[in-house]
Amino acid sequence: MGLLRRLALGLACVTASSGLAVAQDFVIATGPPPPVINSPTTASPALRPAAVRPDRDSLLKADDAIPSQPAPLSTMALPAVERPETKSARRLVKRSLPKLALLPLPPAAKAAEARPRQRSLVKARLSRLALLPLPSDLPRAAAPSPRRTLTLTIAGDLGMGGHMQPVRGDGAVRHGGVIPWREWTERIKPLVNGDLNFANLETAVMVRNDLRAEAKTFNFRSHPEGVRHMAGLGFNLISTANNHSMDFGAAGALETVDHLDRIQAEGRLKAHAGLGRNRDEAGRAHVVEVGDAKVAFSAVGIVTGGFPLHRAGDNRPGQMAYQSAEDFADVTRRLSAAPAAYRILSVHHGIERQVQSDAVAIRKLRHEAVLGRGIDLVIGHHAHVVQGIEIVNGKVIFYGLGNFLHPGMQNMAFMGLCRDYGLFARLHLATDETGHFRVRAIEAIPLTEMHHKVAAMGPSQAAERVQVLNYLAGGLDSVATGARGVRFAARADGTGLYCAEGAGDEPGKIGQLCQGWRGPDVATASQRSRVASACGYISQPPVEIARGPASRPEPVSSRRQRRADVEPPPSQFGGN
Repeated sequence: MGLLRRLALGLACVTASSGLAVAQDFVIATGPPPPVINSPTTASPALRPAAVRPDRDSLLKADDAIPSQPAPLSTMALPAVERPETKSARRLVKRSLPKLALLPLPPAAKAAEARPRQRSLVKARLSRLALLPLPSDLPRAAAPSPRRTLTLTIAGDLGMGGHMQPVRGDGAVRHGGVIPWREWTERIKPLVNGDLNFANLETAVMVRNDLRAEAKTFNFRSHPEGVRHMAGLGFNLISTANNHSMDFGAAGALETVDHLDRIQAEGRLKAHAGLGRNRDEAGRAHVVEVGDAKVAFSAVGIVTGGFPLHRAGDNRPGQMAYQSAEDFADVTRRLSAAPAAYRILSVHHGIERQVQSDAVAIRKLRHEAVLGRGIDLVIGHHAHVVQGIEIVNGKVIFYGLGNFLHPGMQNMAFMGLCRDYGLFARLHLATDETGHFRVRAIEAIPLTEMHHKVAAMGPSQAAERVQVLNYLAGGLDSVATGARGVRFAARADGTGLYCAEGAGDEPGKIGQLCQGWRGPDVATASQRSRVASACGYISQPPVEIARGPASRPEPVSSRRQRRADVEPPPSQFGGN
């Protein structure tokens, strides 16, 4: 029988573990089998290759049993095993096959004499091929990490007591009566359903009523049972860096930290950030675990003017000051260095009652925190009104969420459609190919009665506030940085939905949420005019004007309205 045909069949058996395609390529390369020259062998049934590593000696001894006209390999029942995945295996096969093919065919008269020598050469070649690892031995490429999702809900300013109201454990006082904790929150309880749920706790926390208050216009304190109730509702990330956390001085700040530490030790909170017993604690980045994901969280806020001792020191309790370039840089640097797949920064900042993001906020939040430090989510609050939302470099900035729930704040219902609501937001995140979380969808839920028993707005009112959010987004577009104001489509219940490109094609909850999303709503001329009249002229912040133009909504004719945007009376909002 022809040697090449025998080698082809033997090699197909020996390299079965390295892939059927190798032997097929060899047979194709050698062409049709040569004619048989007076072979003394007798026909016998074809050998079926074993599914495990064959015995080389038995293959060679079976040489005479191979039929002169074997069946094509395509019809043989060879095992369907994996092709080798390593380059070294392929190189060895490719190197050996040409050498085998160069062995001369012996003349018929000398076939018997030449057989031992040819068998020895073949055996040496086959020995090398037999050392190839089986597929189970080959190193496999690391499987891609499974796609992970994370849901965050975020709310604005939260307090559980009014100005100088005595604290009590069964509820908070409003309109002269005590309202139990559950009644404050029963209408928004279904909304708090994230893996992480954030709120800015704008109050001191204590069980006593005898601590001296700072000389301010408004001083807020809340009983720890109120905080426990909110934590039981689901709020597990709490910011305490704001201008009311130290309303009762250093003693009140230390008591606040102690109570929050206890609530966290009970397993009700994952982290509270902002206030600290010293500068190191105040600026610390807290890393929390959600399943197998790590999320880092920090907070920084404005320090009330005239109270420099509210700023944390090496041996002094307080918070990191938003107004301090050193403090802001320190907080964002430590947060950026935290070992986490997602980083959240809470920032108490801005001008009260102003719906447009100011130039300082654009510089600090967009340029320094997000573009400079890579912070993934910035949550702004303090202005008591909702400001715009933007996405830059795949990261999200909420410039202002407005009020969430605070009996110490006034009823905002008479402020007009641009200022009479708070915002509760839900972010849907998913990991990309690097394992880093990216925002895939955002839900915007306008709120009403934030001073009393907070609730989601009705559909028609909520849909109009979604148009306000889209209007405010126009002042955040930036050609230079690629920032884009987030624009929403109003759903049947009035809440807004934004979906990233391709989110509707994703599996699971995100895909279901975004299926059929066709982009944001386009306001009619009458809607746009109504919103512009309520919100005022929205221009591009000065820090961005030199870098590129942005679309500007129609200006409002009233100078008085524009002055009200930039000159709010702080005494109405507890700004001092």
